[in-house]
Amino acid sequence: MSPSIANLAPVQNGFPLATRISTNKQSQSESESKPVLPTPPPTSSTCASHKLINIPNPSLQVTAQGTIKVVPSPVKPPACDEVLIHIKATGICGSDVHFWRSGCIGSLKVEGDCILGHEASGIIVQVGSRATNFQTGDRVAIEPGVPCEACFLCREGKYNLCDDVAFSGVYPYDGTVQRLKCHKAKWVHKLPDNLTYAQGALLEPLSVVLHAISSCGLSIGRPATIHGAGPIGLIALAAARASGAHPLVITDVEKARLAFAKRFVPSCETYLVKSDLDAQGNAENIRTLFGVRRRNASGVSENEYSAPSTVLECTGIESSIATAAYTA
Repeated sequence: MSPSIANLAPVQNGFPLATRISTNKQSQSESESKPVLPTPPPTSSTCASHKLINIPNPSLQVTAQGTIKVVPSPVKPPACDEVLIHIKATGICGSDVHFWRSGCIGSLKVEGDCILGHEASGIIVQVGSRATNFQTGDRVAIEPGVPCEACFLCREGKYNLCDDVAFSGVYPYDGTVQRLKCHKAKWVHKLPDNLTYAQGALLEPLSVVLHAISSCGLSIGRPATIHGAGPIGLIALAAARASGAHPLVITDVEKARLAFAKRFVPSCETYLVKSDLDAQGNAENIRTLFGVRRRNASGVSENEYSAPSTVLECTGIESSIATAAYTA
């Protein structure tokens, strides 16, 4: 989920046709500013009404033909349990690019027009009648997966594994690369005043990394490798360092990314993946950085105790996954 930032800024009738997104730190006055929107019909307090709101809503959509387009989308007032959010920042994830370029991720296929995006934050402009925890003007981050809440996985608290999840930006559920989006209030989280909208958009990928670190039990003094020094890999590196894990090795195929990772977390070691080696060969080189000696004539590695007990694979690329499997 790469937090690249979309930036669209044409203007119509004094209102930007798309949310302008900046990675620069916002001032307090900017982060608290409210969007100047035309007053929509007073329908958000009822559940039955779904009249269209006449406000321009540009969106970035992927098509079943493998193209992307910027087109206006209709805006509905929020249902009883929803809030209407003016999106202020949204990330461009690797999965968004994959849906565009490949038309699918596994069994998830783009079968029609769909608005991309799922890493987002914004400001609430309308509130459904039962969304009593929120009010207009609240700054929020969006949790993009809305589970069914009825299956046994949801009832056990493992809602992230729900088979019937309605996930923003995955066909047929529209995502966050649009100006205005309705979302279930239960899956919206208020932002503290000291977080910018851009930082709020990064909370979704951060939560993914924190869940992974919690699941694998990474803790103080445990060695770990991070495969991939892209945005998710860097978040994983920072979170692993914060957990007390040591030593840490991060890998990538690009020198520039590894150089940035070293500046970002100076205590980590870096490894440039060698294209002339297979997965097992690269894995053996990585393991030597932890003190594991290469296999002897009998095929046994020495000092195996020093091998990394945790591997965080952050690319989704087959060759990297294979290397990660051999590294542990």
